[in-house]
Amino acid sequence: MRIFLLSFAVTIALVGCTRTPGEGGIATVTGTVELEQRIVITNPANAVVVPAADEDVFITYGDRVGPDDRVQTNFDGAFAFYELRPGAYTVYVYSEDTLPPFNNAPDIAIVREFEIEAGEEALDIGTLRIYKDI
Repeated sequence: MRIFLLSFAVTIALVGCTRTPGEGGIATVTGTVELEQRIVITNPANAVVVPAADEDVFITYGDRVGPDDRVQTNFDGAFAFYELRPGAYTVYVYSEDTLPPFNNAPDIAIVREFEIEAGEEALDIGTLRIYKDI
């Protein structure tokens, strides 16, 4: 009976210690957000690109549905998420849609998916570009 209880306890411990994506690790993810401003949102002819200051950037851990964390970009458009564990992640930021002929379309998400392989990784996911009319 003791062997059964011991093997049961070991099995529960192994299953219960499965690490999932999220906070609690030592990996860092960084990136930047650029803002392309247009006089007419559907016309890129007179566009101006500047760093997107004070924009909300969201992260989702693994295959979860809603955002798990949110940060704002700094004055230079840079952002970072700290203390992440290995796993799959999705970072997104909202932008005006440049396709519809009318400017009353809802915002769309600009999405970047990535995976952290190692625990001590410092990953730069690059630049996300958002659009707004002037």
